[in-house]
Amino acid sequence: MINETQVKMAFEYACKLDVMSIKPGNVFLNSPGYGMTHKDFLQSSMACSDIMCEKNINFGVKILESIKASMNIVGCNTNLGIVLLCTPIIEAIYMNKDHIFLPNNLKKVINNITIQDTKLVYRAINIANAGGMNSKDKFDLKNSDKNDFTLLEAMKYARSYDSIANEYSSYFHHIINNLSINWRNYFNLMKNDEYATTATYLEQISKYPDTLIARKHGIKVSIRVSERFKDLAKEYCASKMPNGLNNKLLLVDSELKMQGLNPGTTADVVVASIFINRLGL
Repeated sequence: MINETQVKMAFEYACKLDVMSIKPGNVFLNSPGYGMTHKDFLQSSMACSDIMCEKNINFGVKILESIKASMNIVGCNTNLGIVLLCTPIIEAIYMNKDHIFLPNNLKKVINNITIQDTKLVYRAINIANAGGMNSKDKFDLKNSDKNDFTLLEAMKYARSYDSIANEYSSYFHHIINNLSINWRNYFNLMKNDEYATTATYLEQISKYPDTLIARKHGIKVSIRVSERFKDLAKEYCASKMPNGLNNKLLLVDSELKMQGLNPGTTADVVVASIFINRLGL
């Protein structure tokens, strides 16, 4: 049985591994970017982990208070996507009396997010000032207090242009059935959690254009970034000792950051996959 402390430790582990692993275009150790450093990410994860991993807190309140706590510490959006993805996983664990993760419970969590929850989540997204969220005819963020729809309805609307929305709409199908398995397989091959994280990230972005880049810079730019990763991802993911490729990774990292191209949603879904693995699900 997984207790609250173990859930918290697993969440903090996933967040720490996120910034200790080389993920070109993202912020990681000794590679700041977009006005942030890896310490900002670590501090924000520590700031919200108690809130996220406590039982008996309303779903919407949990997300809103987690983002408030993170923003109060670092003053910028480091973990909105991570909080949005990891909170339903935590709630699904607690739904089972033995704290066993069941995908059907995750589906129940997402289906049961209320209109009031949705208003609170929208408020959290506005506080974090999520990137590339332009005005929409439906489900617009600017009218968050007048919402009369559920978060799942909003996520289904946004699934074509946002990876996190797509995960909600599919009940985390890709994270559970692909990404988390990929991370575990790479860990078994490479015997190193940082390498496994980098490999999972490289495979993901080489196959699926990052939606944060697409929202900010256009889908053509996002596709071009994915193409830039294809050969490197293939080479890295096939190696048992891929650290010899670090200089190539750092070169791509420098290129992306000079252009302001941050594959943020790719990093978020990888964190959720690590979280699931750390919990032994």
